[in-house]
Amino acid sequence: MTLQKVLSRVRQAVEDYHMIEEGDRIAVGVDARDGYVAVSGWKELSAEKGVDFCRRLRDAGVQTVIYTDISRDGAEQGTNLALYRELAKIEGLDITASGGVSSLEELRELRKIGAKAAILGKALYTGRLDLKTVIREVGAC
Repeated sequence: MTLQKVLSRVRQAVEDYHMIEEGDRIAVGVDARDGYVAVSGWKELSAEKGVDFCRRLRDAGVQTVIYTDISRDGAEQGTNLALYRELAKIEGLDITASGGVSSLEELRELRKIGAKAAILGKALYTGRLDLKTVIREVGAC
């Protein structure tokens, strides 16, 4: 399925279910690698940049995007803070950061730049981050 079809379906869902008024109750996941939207189970990259696609989602009525930088997902090598700084500049769109979040410092920086939330995975499983410490030091959403 092309990104245009995906965007068309998102736009239709927003219109059909009046999610503009209830937009804070849904989130759209965007998976990207090397800055481009990944499709077909991460096997292929589209020609569209993830940041541009997020703008189009916002324009379609989406208020929240869970953006995963799949090149960093599970690698515990740090998240792509530059990317999330760029995404945070999109007015009217809340961003949940996902992929490689592995330190309290990153979580603090994500909060500082305006990310609405962050998904923690492998860093919790391996013990690199302690959930109680994260909640105490950075907060919960």
